[in-house]
Formats: sequence, structure tokens, C-alpha cells
Amino acid sequence: MRKVILVEGKQDAEFIKVLAPDIETRKIEIKELSGAGKDNSKSLRIALDGVRNDALLESIEKIGILLDLDPADFSLESKLNFLNTALEEVFGIRINNMNEFQLIPQLEASIACYFINPNLDVLLRQIAAKPSPRANCLYACLEKQENVKQKEREKAWPLYYMRWDICEAKERENGVKCVNFTYTYSRGAWNLEAPVLADLKLFLALF
Repeated sequence: MRKVILVEGKQDAEFIKVLAPDIETRKIEIKELSGAGKDNSKSLRIALDGVRNDALLESIEKIGILLDLDPADFSLESKLNFLNTALEEVFGIRINNMNEFQLIPQLEASIACYFINPNLDVLLRQIAAKPSPRANCLYACLEKQENVKQKEREKAWPLYYMRWDICEAKERENGVKCVNFTYTYSRGAWNLEAPVLADLKLFLALF
């Protein structure tokens, strides 16, 4: 039976598809939220509404929600509360802990969540498999800019790494095709055996 995992955006979706290459054979669909930060609760509710309506047409066995924790804005408890506000509105249920399924009676489906701590951008930096002198240099320049938020700095590092440390000049000219997680993984940019991925792999194995 079908399973659905909601992720925040395109890079998250690419990452999960590479991390768990068997998702298609396991009938797992990846859907993008277009963000789920503190100012994006509406996007989360809309996405959950879409999953509910989809499940009423064709049954879904399991639903996963994969979000960044974003500790600058949330604690684990407040992130759960943020998620549960949307879940109560759409499904009438709450999740108590990560990695634990909660039944949605109206759909006869189960739902669970996982929060990447602190966020996907930092996680990608932790699993980088090649030297990153250019990305580190550019990131250091950003750190000196007082008007740049920490979250923006963190988001910039993987892009710098993929564009300047992994891609060749010709590849950089075709940024849409080459400056992304899937392509740079094929160039050996990422270590998917890194221990820091263990908990996330356990979550994905639930589906």
C-alpha cells in the first residue's frame, strides 16, 4: 500500500531519494511542502489537507513528516506543538514523540515525524566527503557580514560546496542540472555512510 513522506523542499526531496534509493519499490511518494519554518504553518496545513484528500481517493498506509528542527526558532517541544497545531486542525490527532506512529482514524492510516537537528543544510556540511576550501572561504566571508542571518549562512554552505568545490567550470555553467544534491552525489561529494545519518535512516526504515 502507498506511503507518503512530506519534506520541506526540492533539496530535501533529492536528498531522501538518494539516501533511500528503494523508495519507489516500497511505494513511497515524496511530496514537498515549500518550507515549514515558523512563518509557514499555512504551507504545512495545505500540504496535510492535500494528503488527506488524496488518501480519501486512494488509501495511504503511512504518512511521514520530515522537517528541520531549526533550534534558533524551536525547541523539540515547541516544534512538536507547531506540527500538532496543523495535525489537530486537519486530522484531529496529535503526535507525542518523533519516530512513533499515531493512528489517523478517519483515514485508517498511521503518521510519524522526524526533525533534522539543526537542519538539512548543516547535516549536508557534516556529510561532505571531499575537501571544501572554496566553500569554507566563502562561508567565512559571510560570517563577517552582520546583516546575514545564521540560517542564511548555513543554507549557503552546501551551495558553495557543490558549485565551487565539486563542479568543474563547464558544469557550473549548467547550474540547474549540476549544482544539486543528486548530481554532486554522483561526483562523490557526499558520504551517505556517515554515522550522523543513522537516526534518519531508522526513520525512513519505518516506511
